Amino acid sequence: MYIGPDTLMPVASAFAAIAGVALMFGRRTVAALRTTVQVLAQRFSKR
Repeated sequence: MYIGPDTLMPVASAFAAIAGVALMFGRRTVAALRTTVQVLAQRFSKR
């Protein structure tokens, strides 16, 4: 099985796009998840 550059470059480009989005929005996503978990933990700990 031969995987040439014409096959590999679109796949590499897709991975690069996914990595770029993760790098741009990763910090905000983690902060939002952390805040959500903290709010839920506070609500359930009061009961």
